[in-house]
This record gives sequence, C-alpha cells and structure tokens, in this order.
Amino acid sequence: MIVYCEECGYKNVIDEKRVSNMGSQIPCEKCGEFLRFYGIKAEALKASLKKPKKTPQKAPKKTPPACLILKYGKVVVIVNETRSRVEIGRQKSNDIQVSNNRVSRTHAIVEFKKGTYYLTDQSSNGTYLLMEGTEGVTVKRKQVELTAKGVIGPGYKVDFKSSDAIQIIFEPTS
Repeated sequence: MIVYCEECGYKNVIDEKRVSNMGSQIPCEKCGEFLRFYGIKAEALKASLKKPKKTPQKAPKKTPPACLILKYGKVVVIVNETRSRVEIGRQKSNDIQVSNNRVSRTHAIVEFKKGTYYLTDQSSNGTYLLMEGTEGVTVKRKQVELTAKGVIGPGYKVDFKSSDAIQIIFEPTS
C-alpha cells in the first residue's frame, strides 16, 4: 500500500499486514510524523491505536473542510493543502501511474487551489469524469471542478464499478 505523508508529502510504501495488525501508529519514513489513514481502514485502525504520550502541542493548522482521496488499485493519494498537486499518467514519475496506451505520459492533474479541487486534462485522448448526481463527461484540455464522489478514466470511459477507474473520495478531516 502507498500512503503519502500529509506533513512532508513523502511516498511511504507500507505492507498492508502491518496496517491491519499494528498496535501503534506508523511514522513517515522521511519526517517521522505519524501517517494518517482514511476510509474503511481508518475506522478499524482507530479502535486498535494506542493513545500517544502527551507531547507539546503545535499550533493547530488551518485545514480545508474535506480532503480528496484518489484511489487506483493499491495506490492511495491524499490531495489537500499539504499535497496540493497530484499527477496522473503513464510515466513512472507520476503520483498515479496508469499503464494503458490511451494514457498520455502526464495525462491529467488534480489540484487543490484556494479551497477547491480541480481536474485539469493535458492529454490527447481526454479524461472521462463521472461524479455522483451528474452525467459523465470527457474533459479535453480544460479544467473542471471536482465537487462530489466519482471516478476518473484517463483516456477511456469508466463507470462506478470499473476496476480500472481512479476513484474520487471526499472525506472530512479530523
């Protein structure tokens, strides 16, 4: 499982068994801050985590009302103020790598700007976007606001049940 550190943005590779069977929090390999988990696994983890010893508290950071989570297979990327830009494409250097010949090297970008999440297509084939409560659209060389749970198909059409879709999940920050 890949988990990005909210503090420094470092890409941590975590064994899923370590997450489900852990008795303490997992620190970031780069900065040492404890990693945060969202969604179904987070609820299971909350019950098993030990309360950390009291340490001097840092001033609370201003956080957006929600974070956006992109999930593609075992890759999970959190987009928020700390990590405000995520690249999707065929290149290995992308945050979410999609191996498909219809996918451009850097196909699309998901960004957090001024409290809003956006998808920007940079490809030849367009990016298919389907959000709850709306009809699916193909975005070509433009920017679209992400407002609801949905799926992304870089270069190909997807639906909510597609295994090759990039899932868009909004979760409140805690």
